[in-house]
Amino acid sequence: MLWLCIQLPKLPLEALVRAHRAGDDAPLAVTQNSLIIEANNAAYTHNIEPGLSIATACAYCTELQLLDRDREREEQLLQHLAQWAYSFTPVVSPRSAESEKNQPDSNFACLYLEISGSLKAHRGLAPLLQQLGKELHKMRISHRMGLGHSPSAAHLLSQLPEHRQWLAETRSAPTPQQWRQWISFAPSKFLDCSHKAITKLYACGIKRVSQLLAIPLSEVGGRFGRSFIDYLARLNGTRPDPVPSFEPPAEFDSELFFPSPLDNSEQLLFPAGRLVRELCRQLQRRQLYSQRLCWTLDYGSRGSQQVTVDISQPLLDPQRLIALTKLQFERVELKEPVQALTLKCQQLQAIESHSLREDFFDEGSKQHESYQLIDKLKARLGHQALSAVILKESYLPEQAWQNADSLTLHSKARGHQLTPAHAPRPNWLLPRPDRIQQRDHKLFYDGELQLLQGPERIDGYWWQHHRHARDYYIARGEQGSLYWVFQDLTSEHWFLHGVYS
Repeated sequence: MLWLCIQLPKLPLEALVRAHRAGDDAPLAVTQNSLIIEANNAAYTHNIEPGLSIATACAYCTELQLLDRDREREEQLLQHLAQWAYSFTPVVSPRSAESEKNQPDSNFACLYLEISGSLKAHRGLAPLLQQLGKELHKMRISHRMGLGHSPSAAHLLSQLPEHRQWLAETRSAPTPQQWRQWISFAPSKFLDCSHKAITKLYACGIKRVSQLLAIPLSEVGGRFGRSFIDYLARLNGTRPDPVPSFEPPAEFDSELFFPSPLDNSEQLLFPAGRLVRELCRQLQRRQLYSQRLCWTLDYGSRGSQQVTVDISQPLLDPQRLIALTKLQFERVELKEPVQALTLKCQQLQAIESHSLREDFFDEGSKQHESYQLIDKLKARLGHQALSAVILKESYLPEQAWQNADSLTLHSKARGHQLTPAHAPRPNWLLPRPDRIQQRDHKLFYDGELQLLQGPERIDGYWWQHHRHARDYYIARGEQGSLYWVFQDLTSEHWFLHGVYS
């Protein structure tokens, strides 16, 4: 077993400011119980550090912006990161931050990843660690890593600067002897136990883990309790160290919070692009796709607004998804400044091999372009503006088609297919035939009509009471427009039925 611990020391701050653009240098700090618990780099330059009181911090920097800690958003971000880590290994365990009463966090939130089965797929330990670090950097998540034979050992070593330096340069996992040396070398304050126990250890003169391990376990148990002995056994690897296993939800759900609300839909494109890229990275690794992006514009106490982007076929290109999202956002009128932007994709589906585009010259490439056009039209005009047309068995043109429930394209015939009539038909068919005026054996519709081609006889439903017998012609108007007209053979009246483009 090879466990990687990714500690997330700035999660309280990053859950609130992850949507900021790079280069935002306004000093920010997160507060809890009248204390500063985390601050950004701009605030650190003003000597603002965790543990300071709010009054002292404001005295150091009058421009300091204070944000209340939001544990719910922290937990959402931690679950989102666990879902991201699941794309690297199926054994992931998130752990929330822990804090004692009225104290800053004693243990930061972290992720445990069992990576021994993922080394071959990523060509070794170093490329895997580099990829993890690179993607966390893209998501603007501060982190520090530790590698161990158990979750407890990885958690301890992730706090050791020397181990992190070694981890950045190594290309292979350490031997059991190296692990034991690292653990023995670690200060006692890095042990995963309460602040009271750490104080007690230092009071006894135990400043290194090696000093603690040199004491008989019976004496340690008498002073610190059975749970502490159990922790040392898990740290040494002499006892199993189970952690809760993470089960990824069958959906993608990620949110960006804006401490300064956005009042322009164009400003939403930057954070939306970041969420789309995170979505695509996860879906690609899990071989999934979604046919709908559901955006939620959160107006805080004044409600929210939903924006939906429909996708006709599997699409994992972030640039195209961002382009479709941009078309939808251009149609949105913000009711209030947006405080948070959420992207949710439900009902993720597995990508099938026949749904992927093979090459630029196969038949699917044209269909692929058709789907792109449909998606753009939907995004530009709205979902209700487009519908499919299918053929229907009928002699009458106005009854020979109907709207379809879904807009789909099929390159090859499947099952029983109707073939359209091999005759010129107008692109615009009137819902009902319009009566044409007749005078002196001439036809008039916006001027005099001249018959060019015909007749084409359509004679249907003669076995019913209402026989429909028509002679169709193509006629030209005075303005040059082409019309599809017919004469009803029963009443001998003339009608306009369609207009050619």
